[in-house]
Amino acid sequence: MEKNGNEIETDLLPRLDRLPWSSWHWKVWFILAGGMFLEGLVLSIGGSTLSTVEKLFSLTSSEAVALTPIFLVGEMLGGILLGAMADIRGRKQLFIITMAIIAFGSLLSAASVDYIMLAASRAIAGFGIGGELGSAITALEEFSPSKNRGFSVGTGNGVMFDFGTFIAGFVSFFAIAYLPLSYGWRIAFLTAVVLAVFIFIARLDLPESIRYLLRKGKVDEAELLVIGIEKKIEEKKGKLSPANGTVKVPVDYGRPQASEGFSVIFKKYKKRIALSWILNFTETWPYYAAFSIIPLIFTNIYFIKSKDTGLILSAVLGAGVLGVFVWAYLLDIIGRRPVIMLTYILAGIVAIILGALVHSIDFIAFIAILSIMYFFTYAAAALLYPQIGEMFPTRARGSGVGTAIGFGRLGGIIGPFVLLALLSHGLFYVFVSTGIVLIIGGIAEVILGPELKKESLEKASNDY
Repeated sequence: MEKNGNEIETDLLPRLDRLPWSSWHWKVWFILAGGMFLEGLVLSIGGSTLSTVEKLFSLTSSEAVALTPIFLVGEMLGGILLGAMADIRGRKQLFIITMAIIAFGSLLSAASVDYIMLAASRAIAGFGIGGELGSAITALEEFSPSKNRGFSVGTGNGVMFDFGTFIAGFVSFFAIAYLPLSYGWRIAFLTAVVLAVFIFIARLDLPESIRYLLRKGKVDEAELLVIGIEKKIEEKKGKLSPANGTVKVPVDYGRPQASEGFSVIFKKYKKRIALSWILNFTETWPYYAAFSIIPLIFTNIYFIKSKDTGLILSAVLGAGVLGVFVWAYLLDIIGRRPVIMLTYILAGIVAIILGALVHSIDFIAFIAILSIMYFFTYAAAALLYPQIGEMFPTRARGSGVGTAIGFGRLGGIIGPFVLLALLSHGLFYVFVSTGIVLIIGGIAEVILGPELKKESLEKASNDY
């Protein structure tokens, strides 16, 4: 390892990238992805209990629908502010802090006595979740070997996040169906608090990102971590192959400014940040409609009982979980660009078909086509993150991911209100407009998307 001014030449990162997937990686994956499971749970509990809360608090449809955008405003601010802090204070500090914020917001949600308190507590939980995505996805990117990174980050974010939404439907169903209506929904929110405490404790044992440590010039600490990881893997898998060369890593020995990460991404990575914004915006439009508009469609258009809404939504979102798993596997085989392009465009086409057929089919057929739509939509929403994290350097990765999350949430904030307005004119307009938005995301990937399959993060981000 050589030091040269503001650069370090090191073999630590090639040594990390050449590691075979192991029980150590699984441990890191489960603990970080557990937070993403929690995110899905917290978000979906809000949607699955929406009809109940609407009745108990005597809300108008607009007030009920607004709870998801309010949550997303918090998530937008959390993504931007806490994502940048992950570049300054470190991945570990932030992915621990975000758990505490999510637990606090969920506890307040369970204790809410009126609409204002519930809306504020949902914004707090959203703030923590926005920061969680920026810090945990960044850390997972930096711990994953190059050859497995697409599947690792894609499933960590996608399958676990979506599995959380899937489980939330069942939690909400049983809490509302088998407990008194006045507090069953509160129990559903409390499950998130309990889970957050367990994840918080587990994360205390995780190391800091080696890439972050090198960026801060903490070479000895980084080397000890890599040696420890190698020893654990060699005990299970035998002698490791030699590392392939060295890389030069920029080092910042001073205390960075909060704006440094933003300065890097907006000066050097304009096309990439534009792509990440478009992809996030166009996926959050239909993604968050699942937790605001679709429950209202079930109850107000098809007259489904409130207690059954969460269970039916879980079946639809279960198809989404399967879709993420299938398409995440293909990320490291056929590449980022074709997978992202196909999932967006196919989701858009199915949404338009559903809009064209919705008034001539029964509820069972509607659910079947909606499930196919979310098979692609959930994959689109999850699998952009491996690419987004790869597009930015270590010194600005948290800021890049966090900013993309923040801007993208505008789709989830605007979308429910636009879709609610369109709903009064018919389901055709709801689904056709959603399909068009998704196809725009797919076209953006075709035009701007870089192919970064199995590249080192340093090469993928062009950080030389």
